[in-house]
Amino acid sequence: MILGIATVVVLVLVAVALLPTKKRDRDGNNLNFTQPFVRPTNYRQQQLNEEAEAIADEYQRRADEAWRDELGEKAATLLKSKPATTSRSSKS
Repeated sequence: MILGIATVVVLVLVAVALLPTKKRDRDGNNLNFTQPFVRPTNYRQQQLNEEAEAIADEYQRRADEAWRDELGEKAATLLKSKPATTSRSSKS
């Protein structure tokens, strides 16, 4: 029973960790504490801020994608290097 609950908790945590960060950011956009509230002084400043945010989002997306690709390659390598048959200790 406890093992089943622990398994479900671990699966939920893994699913949350694998959600795209952009979706989590969009959901918690109202609670963005990392950037102080600064009113743009003019239209050009607002454009620059939006472009900077777009570039940062794209950089984060590409970094996340590269990380997932690398993680997938490492997982595939580990699965391939795992012996196909389980080693059993033989008692003679």
